[in-house]
This record gives sequence, C-alpha cells and structure tokens, in this order.
Amino acid sequence: MNRIAKITLFVSALAGLAGVVVHAASITPVVTFAPPNFPESIAIDKEGNTYVSMFLTGEIRKVEPDGTQSTLVVLGSGPTTLPGRRLAGLAIDERGNVYAALNDVAGTRGIWRISRTGEAALVAAFPLASFLNGLAFDAKGNLYVSDALAGKIARVARDGSVTDWSTDPLLKGLNPTACGTFPSAGGVNGISFDKHGDMFVTNTTIGAVVRIPVAKNGRAEVANYFAGPTCDLWGADGTAFDREDNLYVAVNIQNKIVRIDPNGNLETLAAAPADALYAPAAIAFGTVRGTRKQIFIANFAGPLLSGGIPGVATMDVGVRGFRLR
Repeated sequence: MNRIAKITLFVSALAGLAGVVVHAASITPVVTFAPPNFPESIAIDKEGNTYVSMFLTGEIRKVEPDGTQSTLVVLGSGPTTLPGRRLAGLAIDERGNVYAALNDVAGTRGIWRISRTGEAALVAAFPLASFLNGLAFDAKGNLYVSDALAGKIARVARDGSVTDWSTDPLLKGLNPTACGTFPSAGGVNGISFDKHGDMFVTNTTIGAVVRIPVAKNGRAEVANYFAGPTCDLWGADGTAFDREDNLYVAVNIQNKIVRIDPNGNLETLAAAPADALYAPAAIAFGTVRGTRKQIFIANFAGPLLSGGIPGVATMDVGVRGFRLR
C-alpha cells in the first residue's frame, strides 16, 4: 500500500472515531497557463476577480469570474527565464489595490501597489540581499512581507515606512534537511492571520508552521511551532484560514494540500498523482456567492519542482474562508 493510501485510511479511521468530516479530494482545474507563466501567488478581490503573479515574467494576470483573462501589469526589467524577475506574493487592500512582492534580478527588490486600472507605484524598497515572498494585511491595514533569505518578517506601514517586525530564529531556513534538499535555501514563506489576529507563517525548508502572537500594541511576541517541524510539511508554501480557524497549506514539493486544525493536527485533503496538483504554491478562498467554501490553488508547476501544468485549480473544502475585513 502506498503512502497516500495509508494516510487516507488513517484519516478515514479518525473521522469515524472522532466525527471529523473528511472531504474527498475533488481538484478541478479552472485555468491553465503556458510556460514561462508559472503562477507563484494568488489573491481574489471582493468581486471575485482572481489575480496571479507570474514568477519569471513579472506579469500579474487577472482572471474574471467568467474566465476572461487580461494583464493587469508587468513588473520588472530582468529576464523572463531563470533566474527571472521573480514576482512572488500578492495581497489586496480594502480598496481593491493589488500589492506585489518583486525580486527583480536587474532592478529593485520591493513592494509595489497596482491600482484596479493597472497603474503601478513602488511602495517600499528592500536591500538586494532580500528575497521577498509572502504578503498579508492585518486588520489595521499594515502590510507584512516575509523575507525568505533574511529569515524575518517586515512590516510596511500605511505611509510606506518599513520596520523589521520579527526576526525570530524559528523563521530561519535550513537546507539540506533530513527531509531532503530543497531547490532554494529560504525559510519563512506564506503568511496568514487567524481570527484572533495572530500571525501564522510557513517555514518551507524546515517543514513547519510558525505562530507569532501579536501583542495589543501590534508588536511581535516570541514565536512558537504551531505544526512541525515534520517532513509532512516539507515544502510548505502559501496558506489560508477558514472561519473555523483551520489553516490550509500548499505543500509545493510534495504536490499536496494539507489542512491543520486549531490544535495543530494535520490532514491531507488532496495529493498527486490522484489530484491535479503541480507544485501548489498559494491558496486563496473564493469571495463571492457559490465560491466561499472553495479554495483556489496556484499550481506553480515550475521545472525545478515537479513540473506539470501551470494554472489555477479549485477544491470545495466545506467551510467558508476567513477574511480580516
């Protein structure tokens, strides 16, 4: 019996004993892209428009609810082959502006704000030694970005000022590990806030989810491991919370989606080869009627990971997504 089958039987047994509902994997492709369009991050606005960041080309592709595609903007001036422009995390503010983390090999590393009509402005510049990755807003409108190379979380205030918010040792990467050698050396990656306002971040090479409690004054408290380190989370990338504080994790190098309950228990919801997952890099919940219990998954499908078909896929997880605002 293979490993996925064993996990399925084990989770099914737990469901029978504890009354936990296990949703059968039902990954449905929404849209596919042709290389070098490898989608690294995904964000969905209040109107149901989906935005994906193309890692190498610097393009932010907009996909409307009816499937219509268009280019919102192209950022960067580096090549569109490896090492590329390296466009990473996306986030959307309350006005519908898209924020993007760009690591341009030929220019600026920084956070860009793109209006709904495609006007782009640099919000905050970062040192060349950075690798900006995940983005997330808190309830007060502050933007947080993970720096995978530095192993830290930076906060970008509304006025564009940047501060090191957390440099906790648990955010540092380690490569190689007992789980294997990852294609990149970075640590901290995807960022999400739970309904209590605490931050949860993945550490990709360690294989862990790190919880950073947020003090009343907004400062980062001492971090702790919420789940892992474990090889079951090796390659953990983007995340999203549902309304019941379950955390969904895209585990890219293992081609699977994991759900972690509020107590830190792991459950594999979908995994390749049975499901259409190709190095899943990011997750976002749908925002309009009929999609709010669906997660939308960016299939990165990069050649250094698993390959496959780049695109966006969806899966009904039975619980609505959590939104800070």
